[in-house]
Amino acid sequence: MYYRMAELLSQKRGILDILYVYLTVSVAYSYNIDLQHPILFRGTNGTFFGYSVLEHFHDNTRWVLVGAPRANSSFSSSVHSPGALFKCRVHSNPERRCTEMDLGRGNKRRDSCGKTCQGDRDNEWMGVSLARQNRPDGKVLACAHRWKNVYYESEHILPHGYCSIINSTLQGRTQPLIPCYEDYKKTYGEEHGSCQAGITGVFAEELVVMGAPGSYYWTGTVKVFNMSSNMLYNLNKDDVTSQRYSYLGYAVTAGHFSSPSSIDVAAGVPRDDGHGKVYIFRIEGSSLVKIFQASGKMMGSYYGSSLCAVDLNGDGLSDLLVGAPMHSQQRDEGQVTVYLSHGNGVMEETVVLNGKNAYNAHFGECISAIGDIDDDGYQDVAIGAPKEDDYGGAVYIYHGDASGITSKYSMRLSGQSIDPGLRMFGQSISGNVDMDGNGYTDVTIGAFMADSVVLLRTRPVITVEVSIFLPASINITVPQCHEGPQHHNCFNVIACLRFRGKQVPGQIELLYNLTADVDKRQKGQPSRVYLTHNREQTTVVTQTLHLDINRQICHKYTAHVRASVTRCAGQARHLVQPHAEIRRVLDSNRAPPLKSDTQNRGFCAAWSQSPPEGGLQRLEEGKLFAKRPKQT
Repeated sequence: MYYRMAELLSQKRGILDILYVYLTVSVAYSYNIDLQHPILFRGTNGTFFGYSVLEHFHDNTRWVLVGAPRANSSFSSSVHSPGALFKCRVHSNPERRCTEMDLGRGNKRRDSCGKTCQGDRDNEWMGVSLARQNRPDGKVLACAHRWKNVYYESEHILPHGYCSIINSTLQGRTQPLIPCYEDYKKTYGEEHGSCQAGITGVFAEELVVMGAPGSYYWTGTVKVFNMSSNMLYNLNKDDVTSQRYSYLGYAVTAGHFSSPSSIDVAAGVPRDDGHGKVYIFRIEGSSLVKIFQASGKMMGSYYGSSLCAVDLNGDGLSDLLVGAPMHSQQRDEGQVTVYLSHGNGVMEETVVLNGKNAYNAHFGECISAIGDIDDDGYQDVAIGAPKEDDYGGAVYIYHGDASGITSKYSMRLSGQSIDPGLRMFGQSISGNVDMDGNGYTDVTIGAFMADSVVLLRTRPVITVEVSIFLPASINITVPQCHEGPQHHNCFNVIACLRFRGKQVPGQIELLYNLTADVDKRQKGQPSRVYLTHNREQTTVVTQTLHLDINRQICHKYTAHVRASVTRCAGQARHLVQPHAEIRRVLDSNRAPPLKSDTQNRGFCAAWSQSPPEGGLQRLEEGKLFAKRPKQT
């Protein structure tokens, strides 16, 4: 945006010309995810270790929890491949060992679970989904959507699905949840006999939200359980138009879509009418009542097969990201649609994300809120494309901002660049927990086809704030500068810099360049403006500043307009380029180079026959992010 200060002056004041001056600030997006020092955890081959992942903490201990839904269980040796849940300690674990968690379900292959309930755990896929309460003592949800009720024997095998609520300590008794079981109900397809609850699940404060896509002959539904009241909320079937085999509940999430104080539930329906659909439901009494719906735009895109609720713009309302991993231009590149919430169920579609738009990438297969990884005050998002790079997989990082979300990803994490053996990297993602205690949330990514999980830590971010001050106008009838017999126009340029950040050094050295009339220099033409520094004429001033954290330092320069310039045709840009050199604190050879994009913040300085009113005009702040490498 250009702030045209000249427009504040009347045409009667005789503006002869306009000189554009720009502050160009190098902005490094959050390339602060450390790819050089990944922490890898590996499971037994063929167990799908990493199909689900979850960052978890209790007191001062950090864990990566991993679902391996095709594993055998050492605690249930008589059960055939029930799946298992593993915990991997982050600290004091140099061998990167993961140990199976005892969910307290015993060694019986079958167990009574109600008047007409006999559970069969063979191939139940425990660990197909994992979720955590977002609080310090948060409990964990682990589900097995292929758990079966075989009370009525082979004639009526009912795949209800089963979930366990696990204490924050990861020890002690677990609470079983079989939300689709009802006494004496034995019909396979009708009602909830084949609901397969827990194929996906989330926590929302005291609510446990589970998708049940197999109910009503795979029309699907959503099960919501209140742990405080033991109440089970049911979907109002009249609110949805989905038909059989639509898979309502294939993906679920929950958030503050109506207001910051209420919790609503969202559910994806990836096969609805072939295009897919997403619903948002409000809890009213014991029912879930629809307040919003949206449909996919392409047949077979699987729109609604992944969902993520996250407050992107910091307004207290949850926004919604909807994945369509099979959206195709050539083949299954995938895309994610972003809806911003305006409250009361009003959702605005704002942008469509597609990563690199890579062939068969399945971008949007997994979407996860990962916290504010770049310390800018807005929540960030990771999106998986597990089939990209011929099934090697990739994850894309996008940042929230005041307007919602950046349309361009800031970083692409390639599974094969981390480890060439990784496969389906990005099928599962977890974040929003500071796993190493440096004040920044970290990202954990599953690669289940390689039975592997990768923890990537984020490095501290140094934010350098750059401000520039220039005159609002210049009186061209009265040259301000005199060099011998020569009289010409000039003006002061004041550049101010300071830095801030969490867990960063108290002092840095900052090398920066101030360049006059950049465009002319880049074209090999003589510049129209020059600077004076140390009594010398130059078009580039290079200086090193010693900055203390949160303390601003300003330098004043004089910019001279060459006598041959009587009018300014085109832009005369002044470029400020900071380069962080964090000497005395870190090994400078390990300091990463700045990754930068360019933002222009501009205004017009008017050449006027009248004296300037007021003083200096201040440009909008620019920001530059420098990163401190993690010590291992």
